[in-house]
Amino acid sequence: MGMAGVTDIPPPADGRWHALLSGQSRPTYKCLALRILMIRLTHAYQRADADRAALIEELRSFFRDNFRFAQDDFAAIFRGVAR
Repeated sequence: MGMAGVTDIPPPADGRWHALLSGQSRPTYKCLALRILMIRLTHAYQRADADRAALIEELRSFFRDNFRFAQDDFAAIFRGVAR
């Protein structure tokens, strides 16, 4: 099973995670599961008591575990494709 590209997932400290989860960056997602996940995560991220590190890790895990389905969205976000 191909895990190609999975090692390219940026570390938690990468500012693009914050941009995505805070709503500063609002790409259009092709992957329905990612769209649904992002609705939940962005709402949770904005709460005063949010565990932001855990939310970032959940999003990173989604890309790691579902890379085959979400790779187009990942490329658009992290490689600057079709912004």
